[in-house]
Amino acid sequence: MSVEFEPGIQAYLDKIRETVAIHPTPRNIEERRRNTDRTHSVWRRPAPDTIDIVNWWVNLPGREVPIRIYRRKDVKGPAPVVIYLHGGGFVASSYDTHDTITWGLAEATGAIVVSVHYRRAPENPYPAAPDDCFGVLQWVHRNGDWLDADVSRMAVVGDSAGGCLAAALTMQTRDRGGPPLLLQALLYPGIDPIKNRPSHKREADPMLRADMMDYFWDAYLPGQRHTLDPIAAPIRATRFDGLPPAFIAVGEYDPLHDESVEYTRLLREAGIPTEFHLVPKSIHGFLRARFVSPGASATFDALATAIRSALGSSAPPTSTTP
Repeated sequence: MSVEFEPGIQAYLDKIRETVAIHPTPRNIEERRRNTDRTHSVWRRPAPDTIDIVNWWVNLPGREVPIRIYRRKDVKGPAPVVIYLHGGGFVASSYDTHDTITWGLAEATGAIVVSVHYRRAPENPYPAAPDDCFGVLQWVHRNGDWLDADVSRMAVVGDSAGGCLAAALTMQTRDRGGPPLLLQALLYPGIDPIKNRPSHKREADPMLRADMMDYFWDAYLPGQRHTLDPIAAPIRATRFDGLPPAFIAVGEYDPLHDESVEYTRLLREAGIPTEFHLVPKSIHGFLRARFVSPGASATFDALATAIRSALGSSAPPTSTTP
């Protein structure tokens, strides 16, 4: 299917094509991860010196979960917290590949951003990733003093597969008695393992193809893609009441467009305030293009505004974005 991309998105794609082939077919999981890391590195920018960054590990039963903590240097006293869950199809990416997004959120919101490098499939299929994310959230809640954080003001943000984990985390906190979350921000979330919606079949987005989606879900939910478990597939939940307000954004040509629209409808029907952003002529993972795409930049700004509003945090005194 031939489509016209927003000029900034086209420039984003062109630079990736010039630097690396877009998603050449990998022969094994290690090659798939290297391809993903190379693609994501093309538009990565280093954090400004106004951001403190610390790499840490959260000790959970039988494992350590790496995290990266971002905090704006001018923010004094206990700050609210954003838990960030990266995408990568449950099998790839890390807090390194999403660093430009996460330091940007710390800069734009004044919140402490905790980026979680959860265990990945296929070595660690479901429920390893949501278990790690919930464990890290509990750890943050217990260690507010050490983090100099106000853990009564927390939100979760996730993109793509991380959007699935973020949606699942809100259900885990509701059903397991907290810790409470004040906002869920789901960026082009992959929340439905059954790929039979019209947008799944459109093949308009070079960043996410049908064969890739099948591989990701088969690795994450081997033999279980028809599951009704809402932690594995949030769109299959039977109830959406009691969840935090939501911010959902998706590109017009993203194959995950239809499930994002459907999830917005389900939340709104349950009475959950939900802010929905459709980004015209855009693609999966568009937030990485915010330095060249007006649509991506505007959506990033809207996301930061939603976080500040939910958590009562502050914009930077002056822009330091390079």
